[in-house]
Amino acid sequence: MIKVFDMFSGYGGAEFALKKVGVPHKCIGYSEIKKHAIKCFDNNHPGIKNYGDCTQIEVSKLPDFDLLTGGFPCQPFSEAGKHKGELDIRGTLFADIVRIAEVKQPRWMLLENVKGLIFENHKDTFNKILSELDRVGYKVYWKLVNSKDYGTPQSRERVIFVCFRKDIDKGFEFPEEEELRIFLRDLVEKEVPEKYLLGDGKFKGFEKDSYPTGNPGDIVSVAIRNKNRSKHQQLGLPYGTFPRHYHLRFNRDIGVSYAIKSATHEFMISDLNLEKIRSLTPKESFRLMGFFEDEINLDGLSESQKYDLAGNGWDVNLVSKIFKKMFSS
Repeated sequence: MIKVFDMFSGYGGAEFALKKVGVPHKCIGYSEIKKHAIKCFDNNHPGIKNYGDCTQIEVSKLPDFDLLTGGFPCQPFSEAGKHKGELDIRGTLFADIVRIAEVKQPRWMLLENVKGLIFENHKDTFNKILSELDRVGYKVYWKLVNSKDYGTPQSRERVIFVCFRKDIDKGFEFPEEEELRIFLRDLVEKEVPEKYLLGDGKFKGFEKDSYPTGNPGDIVSVAIRNKNRSKHQQLGLPYGTFPRHYHLRFNRDIGVSYAIKSATHEFMISDLNLEKIRSLTPKESFRLMGFFEDEINLDGLSESQKYDLAGNGWDVNLVSKIFKKMFSS
């Protein structure tokens, strides 16, 4: 049985993914500071000790474990952030992964971060991450993967680091990409309250060629772009006076959602008639994170807390397939 220590755990994506693929395991502890994330973790994985703030963990007090998992904080490298990288204090929390791994020497690690980490302006940081993992004894296999290429209808790009302790490394290949069999239309709720509608849900005046095309019953993902600010300024108009539909963009990849984010106003869905543009519900957000059958207990959480957890969590469907490859032997 594999013993797991889950850092920056959120709702416990690693636990869900290991369970989904049937890997026998036991979580010996996790590290999380958000109260609502702790609540959700405990709802779904009761009886596991939370070691709290990772910077305060005394490594000598941690039980031994075989697998360390962690989606270390991504804000320093996010496309939506300020790209401060290591200049942002949150960017240094990776050092605590290294600090713990150097002493405990787990056999494996699975780490995750956003696409922005491999941008040219973070090249030095990325190389430092690889060199530090090498220094403390790990062979690292990394890849930029997209959820939509592994069975989840969401365009969510993440950098995955699969780390084997050098003395057990026998090589690794990421799972092969596959065609989608589950689409956005399969995961949306049939009836939702009107509170999720954007305005009255109706937007007229789109240019005809801006309409996405697809089949009857398809659902399209819609996002609000914030790229018209300069046009307003040039015309001396207050921001927000351009017609609302100029701020919308439509996912041409019918059946696939834009990346789930914690800010609900940034992404929406609609039928192809564009008559009901609305926010995703929390349940739909989690379905798009791999919980196709609603296999997560969200009791006691507010809607904003649910959105936050979904937007910052792991796609458990994708991660389960990586675990299957890691532990296939």
